[in-house]
Amino acid sequence: MLHLTAVPAYRHLRAISLWLFLPLLAGTLSPAARSADKKNEKVEPWVEIRTPHFVVMSDGGEKTARRVADQFDQVRRVFQATMPNAHFDTGVPIQILAAKDGKSFATLIPEYPFDKRHPQPEGLFVGGAEKNYIVLRTNVSGPIPYEDIYHNYARLILRLSYHSLPPWLEEGYANVYGGMALTDKGAKIGKPDPEDLSALWESPLLPLDLVIHVDRASPYYHPTGPATVYSAESRALVHYLLTQAQPSGIKSLEQYIAKVESGSDALEAARQAFGDLNQLQSKLEGYIKQSSTVPTEIQAAGGSDSISAARTLTPAETEARIGDLDLGRGRRDDAQTKLEDALKLDPSLASAEESLGFYLLQVSQLEEAEKHFMRAAEIDPKLPLAYYGQGMVAMSRGGFVGVPVGAIVAFEKTVELSPAFAPAWYNLASIYTLRHETLQKALDAAQRAASLVPGDAGYQYQVAVILENLGRTEEARKAAERIRNSSSDLRAADKATDLIAQISQPHSSASSPTKPAPAPAASTDDRQVHLERKTEPDDRPAATASSRTAETNAPPSAAAPLPAAPVVARVYSMVGTITDVSCTDAPQVQITLKAQPIVIHLHAADIAHLTIKPTPGKNSVCQGLRGRSARVTYQLVSEQKWDGEIQAVELRDTP
Repeated sequence: MLHLTAVPAYRHLRAISLWLFLPLLAGTLSPAARSADKKNEKVEPWVEIRTPHFVVMSDGGEKTARRVADQFDQVRRVFQATMPNAHFDTGVPIQILAAKDGKSFATLIPEYPFDKRHPQPEGLFVGGAEKNYIVLRTNVSGPIPYEDIYHNYARLILRLSYHSLPPWLEEGYANVYGGMALTDKGAKIGKPDPEDLSALWESPLLPLDLVIHVDRASPYYHPTGPATVYSAESRALVHYLLTQAQPSGIKSLEQYIAKVESGSDALEAARQAFGDLNQLQSKLEGYIKQSSTVPTEIQAAGGSDSISAARTLTPAETEARIGDLDLGRGRRDDAQTKLEDALKLDPSLASAEESLGFYLLQVSQLEEAEKHFMRAAEIDPKLPLAYYGQGMVAMSRGGFVGVPVGAIVAFEKTVELSPAFAPAWYNLASIYTLRHETLQKALDAAQRAASLVPGDAGYQYQVAVILENLGRTEEARKAAERIRNSSSDLRAADKATDLIAQISQPHSSASSPTKPAPAPAASTDDRQVHLERKTEPDDRPAATASSRTAETNAPPSAAAPLPAAPVVARVYSMVGTITDVSCTDAPQVQITLKAQPIVIHLHAADIAHLTIKPTPGKNSVCQGLRGRSARVTYQLVSEQKWDGEIQAVELRDTP
């Protein structure tokens, strides 16, 4: 949720007989029936069906909910059959809201009111870091009713699975699934998009060695522009390999992907996997010019995943789910109203508490957000995002600098409950990076995040920065070069280039790997978003850093740039217990600050000039500090017996 982009899912509105979905029960959507004019309407309750990868809720009855769950499980199996070694675990199951008709859909998505004069989209795909939502109508026509939803789901899977797919293959994969029709055995894939075929009929094909060699810096590559011969030919080539070139096509693609993911040159990998590219081009030309082609059956082995029993949602649960969708779409006011109404209906609803916590986190009401996250975890201790929210609150309080120990505990609980939830691993790595003693733990966590979402350049960049801080410069260089050469995120590629340049320079003491680097920010990739939080005015350390970026088309928010390579001489803060104080070398003072699992040793040159709020009272400073809980602001130092120089001490309790 939190700053997500909704992608309208209709490029081609088609009026073809529907084979997959049967007519559904009549009725009207009634999430919580707030207004008086809904009191006399027939209420169709929403039912929920769960699979390991999807949570489906529908007001069309249990049969509709099961049909939608079966369909998307089948789509996932088709992806499995055609995307070698793809990953499908998003950490939190994809939420699907299946509206039974246009009136119900308009209640979920008010921008598309029910009006026969203006067509509604078949659905929306709402992608984000914490959750992904799909909203769809089930009373649609056509054998391929959800073309753009499949297209965007495919892009999500590609991002979860691969870090260096060449543009031709990424574009082709995402496109080919938009035109598939599901069958009892899997799916049928027909010819490429008619617009692509038209472009290829009007212009000669580009040489395949050029198509395959194009990278994201090439003038041929226009991911958001109109169809070109390059993009049309890329998509047609993947169509051909997945259909007409069977059974060798998918196996060749598997070999090709393995080679490019391991760092091989895209063109050389293609020659090894596909053979003579001139022969392949001749076959592709013949495929494009065929007047008619029988759709190719893609076998999707295995049956449906285990599906839960249907459960009728309460009005409060329904209202909370729709409020969470509103929050994901950036409709904060609507979300707040629905979530607060849900809690009025059911004060013990953990999902509403969790979502309201994220709303309050977005508007920087940190204390209230924390209360709701803690309440959600108290009601349901198995909610990973309730703990993740607590971690984000802890990091927000420190301005995303320092060592927020509460965040460590919260994020570790998150990954315990949801090991595939990459943002929590990323944030753990960001915290562990701040201490040399925990740099290896930082690397382990960063590599875990990067392996879960290989297509996130921000995660990959974090790994490179930590490798550099560990003194593993050659590994850091290779990681940065991979980002520079293959990332679709041009800002991340620029930062990787800067890191390579720094690695090439002689290291000075200021860049010694014994010093922690600031946590690198995540990618601004348009399918993954991260939080950006403002520090409270009275709780801002001397230096702050944004750690999250806003999604394109999200509510206005400043985008945080990816950081430069490691720097030091920054001010950090940490909340913990002062376990030891030494004043034997007065006016100097040394303290030991402990917050499991971290212990740091800090120093002040002159205790008389040290800012301590509130003052320890009648006790001397040494006596008054020992055993106290405090936020200590400090600046990291090197080549000293202590870790940092104290800037200020804020006592958090009374003696």
